[in-house]
Amino acid sequence: MSSLHAVPPEDDEYYGQHYEPWLFQTMLDELSASELGIGFIYSVLDLLAQRYELSDAVVVLVHESFGTQSFRLGRRSLTPEMTENFASAGVYCEPDVVPDVERDAVRTACQLALSLHLARFSAAQDPLTKIANRRAFDTALQASAVRSARYGWAFTLVLCDLNDFKAVNDVSGHAFGDDILRQFGFALRLSVRQGDTAARIGGDEFAVILSNAEGNESSGFIERLRAHLEKVGVEIDFTFGIAASPSDSTDPAELFRIADGRLYEKKGIKH
Repeated sequence: MSSLHAVPPEDDEYYGQHYEPWLFQTMLDELSASELGIGFIYSVLDLLAQRYELSDAVVVLVHESFGTQSFRLGRRSLTPEMTENFASAGVYCEPDVVPDVERDAVRTACQLALSLHLARFSAAQDPLTKIANRRAFDTALQASAVRSARYGWAFTLVLCDLNDFKAVNDVSGHAFGDDILRQFGFALRLSVRQGDTAARIGGDEFAVILSNAEGNESSGFIERLRAHLEKVGVEIDFTFGIAASPSDSTDPAELFRIADGRLYEKKGIKH
């Protein structure tokens, strides 16, 4: 597979050509199904391979925050030799039959798709703890509640509140407090299962949506969370409250109110 050769700026033929209609159609199809993202990049490689009967294709993209990202036809992994040879951004094809102008169009479209994908990911993530933020949590809770009401699918909402966190900040400083929050977020990520959602929803407030769980599964999650916190080596105490859907409610606001009330009840605080 050979490297992409840049077309000289003075090449009038280059500027006289436009993005291929198939590429625009792929973008429209992807947008109608969901949004531009990683799936779009692989869709473009598939169509490029079909158009030119390619046996292999790789697009290498560079993002300022995430460095070099490579995508190979068929979602295959790159070999060490490929990683070494394809270090610069571009579209690499076997056989080398794709016109430069079309390679450039593919690279530009894929770069846009990657940027949008990473922007969506960053917008849904809490920058300190690297878990979901409040906005992403609200969306996930609403979706889970709708499925529970429509199909009876069970899930459990767990709210966690760090104990005496204000005192930690006052005594040890905000830098130490931020580290506590990061450690707790990391322990949450390790404790949830695939399909669950862990989020930071406030200063020292966290929430977890346990999918396919009717309430009793929360004890296993709490045990895993405490075990991971012990491994951290920093004492982090917390209180939790739970609400189960559909048994408690299928309304997201009501589920949150119930879980929050049970959390404060454990703390001995009227809320």
